[in-house]
Amino acid sequence: MSRTLVTAKVNPDIDGTASLLAYNNGENHWDNYILVDASSMKRMPKVVVADRVIEIIDHREGEPEKEFSRANIQNELIGAAATLVTERFMKDTIKPLPGHAKLLYGAIYHNSLNFTASNASPRDRHAAAFLEQEFGFKEQMIHEMFLYATDWINNNIEQALRDDAKEYDIGIPIRAYQLVVYGSEILNDKEIIEDRVAKLSQEVGARWSFLNMIDLEAKKSHIFCASPEGQKLLGSSLGCVFKSNWAELEIAVLRKQIMPKLRMAVN
Repeated sequence: MSRTLVTAKVNPDIDGTASLLAYNNGENHWDNYILVDASSMKRMPKVVVADRVIEIIDHREGEPEKEFSRANIQNELIGAAATLVTERFMKDTIKPLPGHAKLLYGAIYHNSLNFTASNASPRDRHAAAFLEQEFGFKEQMIHEMFLYATDWINNNIEQALRDDAKEYDIGIPIRAYQLVVYGSEILNDKEIIEDRVAKLSQEVGARWSFLNMIDLEAKKSHIFCASPEGQKLLGSSLGCVFKSNWAELEIAVLRKQIMPKLRMAVN
């Protein structure tokens, strides 16, 4: 009997964690692989072999068919991969474990930015409503989740940035950070944020870096970039103007939505 590993990227966010736990069959020796909240070999665990990937569940722009010729691909531009996993449970008589369901519920809200992100869809709301009905979840749990995460970030800015750092090659090596918070109080410590971003970026030799900080209360993104080159590319990509190395967007956008625009600006 062949065994299949369900995995996300290395150091996944709550969407990847929830999706892999809920969809995993618990095996620990694998012949094939299923990728959730991921659709390329970038940042995959070393154990994953591309030509043995048989399924992909993701929600971002990409061309996974070029890397995974054997895979059954579901790649839809909605708020969360957790929504796609939840929809599979909705069509089945088997339900997720309560702990996994709670993670799926949190992941849908987190990745859709409380349904304010431009990639959020009615399907995300429907999946969240299903979990509420089946498991008795309340939106108060989501509010508490965001407040807890914000408090932790405020007290551990450097670690929060380090945990969520991602490297990209857009023709030049850059590093991108993202923080999701509720409320703008963290902006009172701009100097600390700027210092930590500079410190962490020097460790990897990135040509330049940027931080996308999403304020869920105001439903806006604040972009920090100290590089004139980076500011020019980000400004043209996002239609924003930098003042003292910061720019404010009138909507909340995710890093995964910023990166395709940056690549187009470079090319």
